[in-house]
Amino acid sequence: MLIPNAFRYIGAVFGISLIGSGALMAGFEVGGLVFAVSPLVAAVIVRAIGGDGLRGIGLGWTGKQGWYWLAIVVFPVAMSVSVGIGLLAGAVELGEGISVASIGAATFAGLIPRLALAIGEEFGWRGYLTPLLHANRVHPMANHAIVGVTWTLWHVPFIVATPTDIEQPVWLFAPLFACGVTGMAFILGETRLRTRSVWPAVYAHGIGNALGYALLGEGVFVRIDVLWFAPRPEGIVMIVVLGLVAIAIGLLPRPATRPPVSDILPPFLFMP
Repeated sequence: MLIPNAFRYIGAVFGISLIGSGALMAGFEVGGLVFAVSPLVAAVIVRAIGGDGLRGIGLGWTGKQGWYWLAIVVFPVAMSVSVGIGLLAGAVELGEGISVASIGAATFAGLIPRLALAIGEEFGWRGYLTPLLHANRVHPMANHAIVGVTWTLWHVPFIVATPTDIEQPVWLFAPLFACGVTGMAFILGETRLRTRSVWPAVYAHGIGNALGYALLGEGVFVRIDVLWFAPRPEGIVMIVVLGLVAIAIGLLPRPATRPPVSDILPPFLFMP
């Protein structure tokens, strides 16, 4: 059932995302929310009809604490490096009155809704698809590559529905965005497999989005070279930093054995 359920999941998530993006293009803003939660909704549907139940959902706070700290800091560090190098190079200029404190306040203000939306994504990508492939003994690197490509393509309908968010030519934006998202898939996927918990991925995703949207707020930058220093997945410096983190994680030793997918659940949620 594992591989058929993976195909069912990918089909379901794309179908729901197309509905949401279509509604957004038609002028219904709720379509954006439908798109955002489509990974979670697809996971619920396929878990129900595919017989997986709650197996592998990863609700426990398991694994070493270092992975949780990595999840908290990885995107703030990557974005800070990107913007910081841009400031030193003279390619980034902050708006008047913008400071670390003001950006931090804006990030904190948006943290709860961004974490909620991160649950909508991560309970699908890392809460279902990643452990599903892992349970079928797909190699971790292939696992993250599959999820990364799927995650990248999933964004396409939303990007088409909101083309004003693209600040680069499509021929340049597409490969850069794919590299950035795939790098994030490796990082978040590894936190999932090494902790057997979905929460590090939720934290990283939510914090990254909250800070990213704070940095992209009106008036934060007077000038910025978006190709190199944008605090977004398609920024070249961001891609390099995320790639280095992904490589470093991949070089860490792995446990000799892998747990079955059902063992990823805390005992009180186990379903045979």
